[in-house]
Amino acid sequence: MQDDYFALMQKLAPDLAQEIERRALVLERIGALQPVGRRQLAARLNMPEREVRTVATLLREHGLVSLDAAGMSLTPAAAEVLPMARLFSRDLHSLTKLEMQLSQMLNVERVCVVPGHADQDPHVLSEVGRNAASRLRSFLQSGSTLAVTGGSTIREVAFSIPHSAPMNVMVVPARGGIGRALETQANTIASEMAKRLGGHHRLMHLPDDLDEQALNEMRRIKEIDETLTLLERADVVLHAVGRADEMARQRQLPAVVQQEVLRRGAVAEAYGCYFDLSGKLVYSASTVAHNLGALKPKCALIAVAAGAKKADAIIAVMRNRRHAMLVTDESAAKAILQKQEA
Repeated sequence: MQDDYFALMQKLAPDLAQEIERRALVLERIGALQPVGRRQLAARLNMPEREVRTVATLLREHGLVSLDAAGMSLTPAAAEVLPMARLFSRDLHSLTKLEMQLSQMLNVERVCVVPGHADQDPHVLSEVGRNAASRLRSFLQSGSTLAVTGGSTIREVAFSIPHSAPMNVMVVPARGGIGRALETQANTIASEMAKRLGGHHRLMHLPDDLDEQALNEMRRIKEIDETLTLLERADVVLHAVGRADEMARQRQLPAVVQQEVLRRGAVAEAYGCYFDLSGKLVYSASTVAHNLGALKPKCALIAVAAGAKKADAIIAVMRNRRHAMLVTDESAAKAILQKQEA
């Protein structure tokens, strides 16, 4: 019924639907970024500042937005309107339909699609991270263990988690140390997430590519064994998805290994593992994380990935193991549907 209503509005009054969509979008973005100035909001929405000013003025006249020296913020009255505004905006973008199609096609319990194209607009990745962060707590409860990988996408999630009531959760890194970019390593992200969730964390004082014998020797150290045991018993795993060719270069795999991995058909990388399009594991570059695919049955896997160029990678990872949630962007969602239909 609701879908019929939106479809009817778009046919009978497309100009009115567009105006309501614009107001709903501005209201939702102010709520996410508040306090925010008009110029910053215009940049985030990719809209002319004059247009943002006009919409914001109308929302202010209706008592939904306030303005002070810090910028625009929502009023208490906006709290009643905001959920419906979000729903309206999403339905006019046909995002709800996209989410349902992807959920069925990829066999994922929950799918969240953010409007935009992350490959073209870096702000879209921030929105993907914020949406994943806003849904993360729903998978956690007192006593849960959350395992997180590294990378810029998961870092966006970590720094988007709002500070609220502390949760008795344990956050552990799902990867060892990789490269020199400390700010995107799993240890750093686990620490930040624990701080924002109000929980606890453990660090992984190991390189990511230890061989099995060396790893077993390192487990003699109590602190390392405790962290690895927590990882193996994780209740929730939050990870990114990358293209196999890009991640092989970024992780600096030996040239001969890169060639072999790609020759075997790898199109995706997640938590140090490389998968072909059917979802089959073809190579594991992480001794620390290579068993994540064999976690306990009730472990909830959450994947966060955006950009149309990652469509094959997302499909492959979803085929390897059923996920509890996928958070992606509109461009990736449409690319996945086109590939699956083809």
